[in-house]
Amino acid sequence: MEIPGNDFKSKAVQDRIKVTGKDAAKAAASGGPSSVKGTQGSEHIALSSKAKDIQKSHEAVKNSSDIRVDRVDRIKAAIADGSFHVDSKDLAEKILKDMILEAKFLD
Repeated sequence: MEIPGNDFKSKAVQDRIKVTGKDAAKAAASGGPSSVKGTQGSEHIALSSKAKDIQKSHEAVKNSSDIRVDRVDRIKAAIADGSFHVDSKDLAEKILKDMILEAKFLD
C-alpha cells in the first residue's frame, strides 16, 4: 500500500538505484539489514574533467571583481574632459538587439 504524499521514500529509492544499482535499492526500500551494510563506504562520486573545469571556472568568476577599474577610470576621464560621447542610435540599436536575444532565449 502506497501512502499519498510519501515522495521521500520513492525519491530515496530512485537515488539509491542511480548510485548503487537495483539490488541495493531494493534492499534499502525493504529496510533490510543489507541496506545499512551497503551504504558504509561503498558509495563513490567521481567528477569528470569537464565538471572539474566548470567548477574551477565558477570559482574564478566568484573570486573576480565585477568592476573593471581600468574601463571605469578611462570613462571617468573622458567625461571629465568632455570627450565622452554616446551615439543615441547605436545605444538604441544595442538595447533592441539585447531585447530580441533575451526574447529568443526565453522562448
